[in-house]
Amino acid sequence: MKCFAVVVFLFFFGNAFAQAINNEVMEDVWPKKNILILHSYNEGLAWTSDQNTGIIETIEKEYPNASIYVEYMDWKNYPTSSIFSYLTDYFEFKYKHKPLDLIITTDDAALKYALINRKQLFSDAPVVFSGVNQDDVSEIAGRYKNYTGVIEKIDPTETFRMALRINPYIKKVYVVFDNSESGLSTGRLVMDKVKAMNLEPIPMNNMSFNELLQTVSKLDNTSIVFFATYYSDGNGKMLDFNLASKEISKHSSVPLYHQYDFGLNKGAFGGEMLSGRLYGNYAAKHAVRILKGESASDIKIISPNATRIVFDYEQLKRFEVPVWKLPKSAEIINKPFSFFETYKRLVLCVIGAFCILTLFIVILLVYIKKIKIIRKQLYESNEELTQTYEELVASDEELKHQLEEIRSIQKSLAQSEEKYTFLAMHDVLTGLPNRRSLIEDSTRLMSYNSGKKIALLFIDMDNFKYINDTMGHEFGDELINEASQRLKTTLKDIGTLYRLGGDEFILLIHDIENKFEAEEFMCQVLQSFKDEFEIRNSVLHITISIGAALYPDHGNSTEDLIKCADIAMYKAKEQGKNRYVLYNKDMDKAFSERMTIEKLLHTAMEKNEFEIFYQPQFDLETQKVTGLEALLRWKSSELGNVSPMKFIQVAEDTHLIIPLGEWVLNQACAFIKELHEKGLKDLTVSVNISTIQILQSGFTRKIIDIINSYNLNPECLELEITETILIESFTTVFRKLNKLKNMGVRIALDDFGKGYSSLNYLKQLPISTLKIDKSFIDSVSTDEEGRTITRHIITLGRSLGMTIIAEGVEYTEQLEYLKKYNCDRIQGYLFSKPLSGEDVKKLLMYN
Repeated sequence: MKCFAVVVFLFFFGNAFAQAINNEVMEDVWPKKNILILHSYNEGLAWTSDQNTGIIETIEKEYPNASIYVEYMDWKNYPTSSIFSYLTDYFEFKYKHKPLDLIITTDDAALKYALINRKQLFSDAPVVFSGVNQDDVSEIAGRYKNYTGVIEKIDPTETFRMALRINPYIKKVYVVFDNSESGLSTGRLVMDKVKAMNLEPIPMNNMSFNELLQTVSKLDNTSIVFFATYYSDGNGKMLDFNLASKEISKHSSVPLYHQYDFGLNKGAFGGEMLSGRLYGNYAAKHAVRILKGESASDIKIISPNATRIVFDYEQLKRFEVPVWKLPKSAEIINKPFSFFETYKRLVLCVIGAFCILTLFIVILLVYIKKIKIIRKQLYESNEELTQTYEELVASDEELKHQLEEIRSIQKSLAQSEEKYTFLAMHDVLTGLPNRRSLIEDSTRLMSYNSGKKIALLFIDMDNFKYINDTMGHEFGDELINEASQRLKTTLKDIGTLYRLGGDEFILLIHDIENKFEAEEFMCQVLQSFKDEFEIRNSVLHITISIGAALYPDHGNSTEDLIKCADIAMYKAKEQGKNRYVLYNKDMDKAFSERMTIEKLLHTAMEKNEFEIFYQPQFDLETQKVTGLEALLRWKSSELGNVSPMKFIQVAEDTHLIIPLGEWVLNQACAFIKELHEKGLKDLTVSVNISTIQILQSGFTRKIIDIINSYNLNPECLELEITETILIESFTTVFRKLNKLKNMGVRIALDDFGKGYSSLNYLKQLPISTLKIDKSFIDSVSTDEEGRTITRHIITLGRSLGMTIIAEGVEYTEQLEYLKKYNCDRIQGYLFSKPLSGEDVKKLLMYN
């Protein structure tokens, strides 16, 4: 019994002791390491997953006991500045007190974030990057230390050579890429390589997805399609990469070559493809060297050939391309298995044995034939009886089955009718009653004469389009759902909430005594939106504008009430948003005028009705004109001269400000170039930029292209922005303006002092010029407090190294005050009103 106890003790405790020794030996051979892998994009993205696999498999070979933490920034779905605050809070909570030995990043967003925040969040660990192109690496060169990595080398030259070997008649390459910054960069690299092969590149980034599919379906054998990177079409519609690749391949009449190997089995014909897994392997090898003691700064940044030559057998078969035309080293996927080629000798032996066996069977059949004849008669009699029985059983089973099917169909019809009835009367996103329900309910209420009034409230969320542009449509849908729930809570049981579409809601309140009761309720609705919304760990405040109409005071039909409430809602937005307005007939004229302006604005540019006027900026030290502000003027063939205060807001609401703003930039640059050629080389020109323009993905590139097209010194152009842009999209604006400032383009902050947040951004943004709002200049003549504020603004701007311009200077007293406190420039009617281009030339030549 004692022996048995000793054996049991040694079995259990001996194993535990051996395991402990094994763990100690493991830590001596492979010291414990903490490694963070930070990905720019989401976990489901094939490129990211491949790099992650390549990194982990290489590191675990050298350090099997390493602690590897994997994080995803999801930059494809949320490419906005607001996500950084969330990420920083999250990473600070998780890693600030966890010592990290190394950070491995994939793609540019994660690299830049890690370099900026590693000291604060990640133990100031060395950084190894993977899958970043040369341009982005050059951008950070010299700014940071203690990093190395693997550059993503985009060179489809070998793919084009293979394509020409397969089809020597190729003349054109249709390049598929999107308008994201990485998409445009990749697209340009690919098209340069196409030109180097003496082929014609045709970009497809500005086409809608349907236009792209139609185009590739009509190509002849002198063309191929090359798929670079594609997550949205020319209209900005987000697309699933796999679906897009498969659809393009399906519709294409020519082979679809791919840049990346994750396009395999998704419609890719083939080619020399970049492999995310190989890039991950290379980056992990750098990481291992650092973990073994080398300095990241001493390890050379490399650009390896991380490609695979792969073709899809199904696509080869589809386009009738023989395998012998491919390189001998090429992989062929989806090739059907050939048993004969694999087991040829075995098959021949089996065939021989089968022939011998067949001979014996023939002999045997001769002898059993007689037996079969005897049995045949017995089988025929028995088979006839069996068949009769089976027919009876089958008939019974068929009848039961048909009865079950009839019951199932009846049940499905009842469910479908109920479902379609609900869908016809309700909004799909929120489940709220829709416009059809509104018309039926309101018509019923109007027909019931209770002697009381009905209030119809038209509610629209303020600045919702900016939320959609910056946070994404899925985020916008969640916000609409949250807003609808808050409205329902406020409404309680005194009326009904409907959704018209987009961010528009209708509140129908019945049995009210007078307009004051409606106004009291609208105040409650506005008050309910003072509380913040929390969506996807993002906290934001939104406001609403409300227009109201009463039955029967403002109309006798639902459509009349909606129209009147809509007009009142627009009036609320014109008055500054976050308020309500009750309809009155005087509003019809203003609304009609806006509609007329919107209609005529669409054709104004085609009719050449726009003109640029320039207001000179007078330098108080040199006593010369040193700058011009470009001001847009519209002389409509129907309305005459239209005030910018009226048509600029309409242009922004309809997004016509984008082509209109580009036209102004071109005209201003052409004019300043002409003045330079006349000898006035010190002049600069200022152009106003709207929020919608600067939020466009290609804004920075467009500014650079315009400057280059006129061969201008970038320092001759000044872009004027307002505080509204800073408040709504600070991070996006900072990144874009900083890039332009680094090139030499000047940035001016217009109407300074009208808002409430400028002081928070003055030190952060690359602002060259501060323009004091006219309201402060006006108060210089009459108000001691106004003079004090103006003097402090000048002092503040000069202390930050900015040029100070005073707007709206009209009196000599104002000029003398500005001279006293060293204001740099003035503009206003005291010196000159805005002038046409020809009048500016006369003024400057005289000056």
